[in-house]
Amino acid sequence: MDELAHAAGQDPIAYRRAILSGKPRARAVLDLAAEKSGWGTPLPAGSGRGVSLHDSFGSYPAVVVELAVTPYGEVKLRRVVAAVDCGETINPDTVAAQVEGGLVFGLSAALYGDITFEGGRVQQSNFNDYRMMRMNETPPIEVHHIRNRENPGGIGETGTVSAAPALVNAIFAATGKRLRRYPVDRRALISPETGNRAISGLPVIGPHWVVRGEC
Repeated sequence: MDELAHAAGQDPIAYRRAILSGKPRARAVLDLAAEKSGWGTPLPAGSGRGVSLHDSFGSYPAVVVELAVTPYGEVKLRRVVAAVDCGETINPDTVAAQVEGGLVFGLSAALYGDITFEGGRVQQSNFNDYRMMRMNETPPIEVHHIRNRENPGGIGETGTVSAAPALVNAIFAATGKRLRRYPVDRRALISPETGNRAISGLPVIGPHWVVRGEC
């Protein structure tokens, strides 16, 4: 959807709004996520916001990811804002917890979830070599919940499936580079000015750079 908006020369949220006249619940979460995230306000160079919107499992989530990309290709998550309409809710705290956990899981998969094979066997065995986002990497996450009397929808997977599209759309906004493979390959994000200086002498672990102090 973002690629269509870019081809049309339109803002990604404005483009989505224009095709949501018959989907008031989707429009409502999109508008709320845009408002709470400060969509359209200026960001520093190398930073960007990306949005995802869909209906999944009978619920409507909209997510905005705000991030920065360093000249060395590292993705620094700054903030995640989610708006969700999952229909009638008994415990709103459960909704928030499910969305937060799903976003962490989905962002982890998009950033780090590489599965490799050797000799026909999966090389990753546990969280020591198939990692999740660490506490210092996890951004503030806001969950804004639209409550109504619609039929209840699912909430366990909505954050997970929302994370990667918003992430790569934000990377495009920050760098102008469109990534279509998960996990994110930092090598594709290294700035031309940095060039080989960013990788000289640095070991590669899967798609991730180990950046030493001298860089």
